[in-house]
Amino acid sequence: MLVSASIAGVMLSSVAARLVTLEPNATFPDTGASVVKTYGPFDAGIRFNEAIVSWNVDSPAGAALKVEARAVLGTHETKWYTVGDWAADTKLHPRASVEGQRDQDGTVETDTLSLKAPADKLEVQVTMSTLAAGPKPVLKFLSVCFSDTGVATEDTAAKSPAWGKVIDVPERAQNNYPNGGVLCSATSVSMLLDFYSKFLNRPELDHDVPEVEAGVWDSVYKGAGNWPFNTAFAGSFPGMRAYVSRFSAIADLEKWIDAGFPVACSVSFDMLRGKPLSPDEQGHLVVLVGFTPEGDPIFNDPAFTDQVRKPYKRSDFEKAWLYSHRTVYLVYPSGARIPDPTGELWASP
Repeated sequence: MLVSASIAGVMLSSVAARLVTLEPNATFPDTGASVVKTYGPFDAGIRFNEAIVSWNVDSPAGAALKVEARAVLGTHETKWYTVGDWAADTKLHPRASVEGQRDQDGTVETDTLSLKAPADKLEVQVTMSTLAAGPKPVLKFLSVCFSDTGVATEDTAAKSPAWGKVIDVPERAQNNYPNGGVLCSATSVSMLLDFYSKFLNRPELDHDVPEVEAGVWDSVYKGAGNWPFNTAFAGSFPGMRAYVSRFSAIADLEKWIDAGFPVACSVSFDMLRGKPLSPDEQGHLVVLVGFTPEGDPIFNDPAFTDQVRKPYKRSDFEKAWLYSHRTVYLVYPSGARIPDPTGELWASP
């Protein structure tokens, strides 16, 4: 989800966030069978009102995964909400978010569990089904990003070693493709995978935008912007890890750039360009590739065909990024030396 209308009203607030990760390495059952596994309850470490679950499956061609989440509100447990009904091959099984789940405790806004009252813990339940013969799928990675969208922090703009660094991520423009108006997320993922295909000398990671679009499309949302569907696609390749998280400040992004890792950021397209928020704003995905010597962020922005790579004012980016509560896609080789985690906002190296 690029951004839901339900969070637009708090666009000037930041989040307290925490990421919990595990590596289940759970093998799917035999062809034609299903198995249900429950993980948690996970202690969020914060009082949270939103949660986003991400997953990576190896050998996903014949796999289907139903992902559900249940929050613990004191002595009360919510129902099981479906946060994703996913398959790599939609000829075998739908890939779709689930509408109409609102009740007295909360709802699911496409891909984000949104609660009416803060919770402390969350359980995740996955139904793993094997729908076709072939290599056994494996649920290799699972994460939950918890956030309290009412907690405010601000950018301090302290000089960073990342200032003046630019990562050479290949440039692609969404409007060079059919259906381009809704392909900012798929184009961003395509650019990240192309970067790693060259960096790792793995040409099989390079997937053009229409291929990514087909692999992330949400048939209910009717778009390519479902956050965990995008990271599930990027993380489905051997040796790759991908998940959705939320950061606390631009300083977190600077650590990733300094270490040589580009990051996809969910923003308001209007506010990124210094404009007032439009009532028609649907959100936008861009790939952070570096910073100017003065600390302004530099992006591969897929919205522009004439100049994909461009800097934006740091203050404009800060406002635009807050629109999504500082949501990011983290995509990288699973054995890479990523930065040491800050406040448990990403997985340990």
